[in-house]
Amino acid sequence: MSALEKMQEKILEDGRARAKEILGAATAEAEAILAEARAEAARERDEELARGKERADEDRRRTLTLAELDARKQVLATKAALIDEVFQEARKRLASLDSARYRAYLKREMLKAVESGDEQVVVCPRDLETVGPEVVAEVNAELARQGRKAALRLADAPGEFDGGFVIRTGSMEVNCTFDAILGREREALVVDVARVLFG
Repeated sequence: MSALEKMQEKILEDGRARAKEILGAATAEAEAILAEARAEAARERDEELARGKERADEDRRRTLTLAELDARKQVLATKAALIDEVFQEARKRLASLDSARYRAYLKREMLKAVESGDEQVVVCPRDLETVGPEVVAEVNAELARQGRKAALRLADAPGEFDGGFVIRTGSMEVNCTFDAILGREREALVVDVARVLFG
């Protein structure tokens, strides 16, 4: 082999070696870039999955919270309806007291409500011609026995209520109607009624 051929062979070998070296470096760099891209894609996928899981967890928590609130509202509405029923039943029972018990109730409550003994007593329409005059007379008799002024008088016109009475003196009024009594008692008793019903 001549010197020229050796030189050509050497140049070709060096070229092949250099090409192999360049190809090896390029392949290694490409593999590194590809590995980095895969790692980045995996990180992004994991981050997106984590964000998706957080969003799903948050949506689930929000849905559960809203469902719990809705359930509580429904339970409260049911309890309120039951409490209303209890007070409606109490109102019916008051309105249907037998005559003797109703008269005793009116007399007892009127004696408690009278201040000066010179008030006007307003009764419901059904009591104006029946128990009203008798109860006012009995209360006046009891006031006189106690040494108090006994000048209660029955109003000519009935009140617009179903039972009980209103005592008027000047611009003052003491409302002892069933609705007023139940309204006052409702606030005080609602906790006790709820405890009995839902205890």
